[in-house]
Amino acid sequence: MPATDPAATPRRRQKRAEETRAALLRTAMNAFSVGGYDSVSVRQLEEAAGVKRGLVAYHFGDKEGLWRAVVQQLFAALADDFINRIVTLGDVAPMEAARAMVKAFVRYSAAHPQLNRLMMQECAGDSWRVACIVEEYVAPMLERLGAALPEAAALLWGERDPHRYYLMVGAGAFVFSAEQECRHLFGIDPRAEAFVERHAELAADLLIRP
Repeated sequence: MPATDPAATPRRRQKRAEETRAALLRTAMNAFSVGGYDSVSVRQLEEAAGVKRGLVAYHFGDKEGLWRAVVQQLFAALADDFINRIVTLGDVAPMEAARAMVKAFVRYSAAHPQLNRLMMQECAGDSWRVACIVEEYVAPMLERLGAALPEAAALLWGERDPHRYYLMVGAGAFVFSAEQECRHLFGIDPRAEAFVERHAELAADLLIRP
């Protein structure tokens, strides 16, 4: 009779735990981005994820901990897909670097529309969640980009100009947040590659001018 691998059961348990955590994150990301933090309870999240009661507490402590994990995951993806690549453009002409920043943001927003949807939900009111998003993620991100590419950043949002900043966010992300409206109104999938690339070019043309 073959010997039982003593590590097999712990490995299976670890795999199940990782799958459960991932399922909760996916479910919460969708719920928080569509309806907001207060639209769903811990029990509803666990039921929607198909996991046992109490597993939000086990993996994240509480609903706030789960929300923070969702936001961290979304901004980590933004760092991987956008910021970490953009800060390598120090030797590129400022206008080209600024255009690259816009295009990269458009592509990220198309791939991850949940971030802008979640921010639109949260930033409609004032709460600890807005403070978390701004203080822990958005402000440090802008500071990092400004330090790495000051001339390109100045072309995008000047001296922290709110008008230019929100023009960039709106031009770069809104159509993907309003995906279903675009489908109904124009019969177009805004997350299709050809649309995304065309939108990236147009957004760069609109926002970055000689």
